[in-house]
Amino acid sequence: MTKKTPKGKVPSLIGGTNGRPVRVEIQRRSECYRCEDGLASGASCVAIPKLGAFANKRRVCDACYQAILKQTSDDLEELRRL
Repeated sequence: MTKKTPKGKVPSLIGGTNGRPVRVEIQRRSECYRCEDGLASGASCVAIPKLGAFANKRRVCDACYQAILKQTSDDLEELRRL
C-alpha cells in the first residue's frame, strides 16, 4: 500500500484526550488513522486515547506521532508567549 497524505490538520495532544499516549505492540494488522499506512502485526505504534470513547484508541505510525508531538510543542510554545 502506498502512503497517503495525512488527513486534515495535525492534531495536538493538548486538551483532547482521556489519558496519555502509550506505545503498544500491534496484535493484528491495522492502519494509522492519519495517513492510513498499514501497520504490520508484531510492530509497535503509539495508541492515543479518543475523547469520549470507552476503550477505543487511535493508532498512529511513528512518522505521524512525530508530527503530532511537533504540533503539541508548537502549541505549548504559543501558550508560553501569552
